[in-house]
Amino acid sequence: MSSSEYRFTDGNLLVLYAVHRGKAAAAGVLPDYVQERVKLALETYGMIMKSRPDRHKTMVMVVADEGGPAEIVKQELVKGGVRPDIIAVDTQSKSIAQTLNYLYDMVSKKPNPPFIYFIASVWLHETFNATVISIMKDIRVQFYGALDHRPVHEVEAEKATDAPKKGKEYYKRKITNKAVDTVLNIIFPG
Repeated sequence: MSSSEYRFTDGNLLVLYAVHRGKAAAAGVLPDYVQERVKLALETYGMIMKSRPDRHKTMVMVVADEGGPAEIVKQELVKGGVRPDIIAVDTQSKSIAQTLNYLYDMVSKKPNPPFIYFIASVWLHETFNATVISIMKDIRVQFYGALDHRPVHEVEAEKATDAPKKGKEYYKRKITNKAVDTVLNIIFPG
C-alpha cells in the first residue's frame, strides 16, 4: 500500500505490548524483556514530544494482564515522565491479533486516526507484520522492536501462543513481493 492510500493522521497513539507469561508474571515483577519494552516506549514518547507538531494529542496504551503487571508498567511510564492522565490500560487483549483488532475498532471510525507506534519484543515483528496487514487497513502503524535476551526455547514457546493468522491480504502481499523480486532479478541479474 503506498503512503498516499493512508488517511491523514492526527495525534499519536503509543501502544506498549507488555503481555508476558511465565515465572515473572506470577511473581508480580517485570521481566527484563518487558523492562526493555518500557525503556523503548519512554524513548519513543520522548521522540514524539520533541518532534511531532501534534504531540499534545498523544496517548499511551498499555496492553498487559490485569492487576500487577499493568499497574507496574503504568508506574514505570509515569516515573519516566509520561503524564498518568494520558495512559490507558487494555487488560482484555491477550495476543497481538486481539490488540490490533481492538485498536482498529477504536480508531478506524475516526476521520483522521492517530499514528500508532506499536512497541513489543523484536522477535514479535513477524507476527505483527502478518497480523497488521489483514487487520489494520488504511491505518498508519509503525512497529518498534525492543531487545529480548531470553533463551531461544522460551521465545519459541511464547511465539507459538501468539502465532499469526495469515489472511488473504498477507498472501496477496507475499505474491506481489515475489513478483517484484522476479522482475528485479530479470532487470538486475545477480
